Amino acid sequence: MMSDSRLWELLARKYNGEISGEELDELEQLLRQQQHGIQLNELLTDLHNLPIRHMTSAADEARSREAVQKALRNSIFNTNHATVEENQEYLLKENERSFSGWLSAAIVAASAILLFFYFRQDKPEKTLVSKDAMPVNEVVTNGGSKSTVHLPDGSLVILNTGSRLVYNKDFGAETRDVYLTGEGFFDVAHNENIPLIVHAGDVDIKVKGTAFNVRAYTEDSIVEAALIRGSIEVFTQADPERKILLRPNEKIIIGKSSVISSAKKEDKQESNKEEVFSLGKLKANPVDSTIAEIAWIENKLAFYKEPFETLAKKMERWYNVSIEFNDEKLNQLTFTGSFEKEDIVEALNALRQITPFQYSIRNRKVTISRNK
Repeated sequence: MMSDSRLWELLARKYNGEISGEELDELEQLLRQQQHGIQLNELLTDLHNLPIRHMTSAADEARSREAVQKALRNSIFNTNHATVEENQEYLLKENERSFSGWLSAAIVAASAILLFFYFRQDKPEKTLVSKDAMPVNEVVTNGGSKSTVHLPDGSLVILNTGSRLVYNKDFGAETRDVYLTGEGFFDVAHNENIPLIVHAGDVDIKVKGTAFNVRAYTEDSIVEAALIRGSIEVFTQADPERKILLRPNEKIIIGKSSVISSAKKEDKQESNKEEVFSLGKLKANPVDSTIAEIAWIENKLAFYKEPFETLAKKMERWYNVSIEFNDEKLNQLTFTGSFEKEDIVEALNALRQITPFQYSIRNRKVTISRNK
């Protein structure tokens, strides 16, 4: 029973893009041990590719749950060699009780997992729509890895660790829409008639041909766009008429006021209901001229006057560890520098040369505390 519970937990984390490399290995082992787990994994893969739309009522949620259940039934019985009725009759005759029970459990559990993870995000709630909608391509990078994606229009996307990119299979025919969770560097092929739009959480970024970086990790609760070349138009889904145009070497951070409290004093802030727009310039590291926002492309973790709290989040993804502070005052310490080949111990020791602190590491968990 414990292994079944863990299987569902890992499947849920996988299809929400939150699974770590170690958890992915554990999931693969559980799937090898349990045959029904392999079938459920295939079903969830199909369901995960269903497009989503805005959920506005309890009726929408009910329709969503019904769509999930219908998709599950169709996926279970639909093959290339037999009709639905033939499959159903064969499977029920062979083991009527166990299959019927497994189907019910699969529908309940898969529905609960998909609905929970689609609706719990800190963004406008969304729900599943018809299975007949446009199929999509999806690229996911696990912890500690990066991926390069060549889009059909000639655009290039480099995905940082722990990121996911989704786009329609007819990308470029009439629209160029991509959906990003995590971080990606975009070098977009110019097309005056069909702009490319990056959907990152509640923020949309519209371009026609340019190079820029977008960081939109769910756990960060912010979206940051940094422009290298060309121009981009940034707006939120809550206020699409309010557009902000960025020029080269400018960046924008969009989030809640409490999240952007560490924005630099010289940055210009504008409030928009609960959202805050923090505008600033890209600054090169005075030591090696590295631009922190895009240094990861060259396998460098760079930071410029970065609060320890936000630097720690980057280090968590970079080194595949978790970091916690025992003293909140440590969060606001600022650091400037870069890591390239250093491991987590070497990186922490280098930071301690700037501002003394203590740390301990156990089972990939780093605990940072003040010097005694």
